[in-house]
Amino acid sequence: MPKISVITTVFNCEKYIRDSVLSILNQTFEDFEYVIVNDGSTDNTTEILRELAKKDNRIILKELDKNYERVRSLNIALESASGDNIAIQDADDISMPDRLVKQNELLDKNHDIVLTGSDILIINETGEIISAPKRPVYNNEIQFSLIFKCTLANPSLMYRKNILDKYGICYEVDYLHAEDFRLITRMSKYGKVFNIEKPLVKYRKHGQNNSKINYDYLNNGSIMIVKENLINLGLDVSEEQIFRIRNLMSSKGIRKEFVYDDVNLVFNVIKKYRSKHDKERNEVIIQTLKRMLNWLGRKNLLFKLSHASLYKSILGYYFKEAVLRRN
Repeated sequence: MPKISVITTVFNCEKYIRDSVLSILNQTFEDFEYVIVNDGSTDNTTEILRELAKKDNRIILKELDKNYERVRSLNIALESASGDNIAIQDADDISMPDRLVKQNELLDKNHDIVLTGSDILIINETGEIISAPKRPVYNNEIQFSLIFKCTLANPSLMYRKNILDKYGICYEVDYLHAEDFRLITRMSKYGKVFNIEKPLVKYRKHGQNNSKINYDYLNNGSIMIVKENLINLGLDVSEEQIFRIRNLMSSKGIRKEFVYDDVNLVFNVIKKYRSKHDKERNEVIIQTLKRMLNWLGRKNLLFKLSHASLYKSILGYYFKEAVLRRN
């Protein structure tokens, strides 16, 4: 059996699929199989994949008779995978040559880590680098971030298959277009997660990205996940407020009339999370507290007594987190 199963699902991606597949076949790590599910493509994708599969016997090509969409095709890929670790490769992205060796080495050396991602480079349709976002690195930072959003880059994921098998984890259609967030959140309950501070994947941004086309579905699925996360912390929050705080946390806008309630909710989440989890320094919590002070300080909101009182409480908590928890 191979050490790693790389899985790709693809539907009508003739423009990028060859370069994406070759970026896996040219990895410095060689002990892998490559499961590709062609999800009913009607363009030249099928011919390209058949040509590549003939040249490299590591490719296991599954051709579906019609388009079943991402969740079902991902689960078909998982059912066909026999490796110890599963690596995600999206059909329009590029993996760096040392991606598999770096991630496999991390999992081999750290048996308490069940899932790892990496930093990514965002490229445009022609391969030009647009940005290089940084993500939380350590388990405690990622676990807190996952309360609100999918903080790991899905195209960079590698995770242990035995965790899927043991706990019956798969991609769930109820969370369509947020299925990655759901899987990451579930796996994070059974071990540590980690993000490698090196770009190992080039993520291609273009007009046909799944997250762009299906934004409403993705957001609805993500709200369901966040609601469950908050219930687990003892907080029953409306979907409308979850929508607002996700926008707040993603810097997509502040609703002045709700800012007190929303900031107070995030503050309660931090305190409840701290009461249930480790007390080590958490840079994501520190940065979130700092942003909360900024949100409350906008538009003369501090002239309101309630807002000023909340600001003072957050400031004291920020001092404790940022100063007293110094390593």
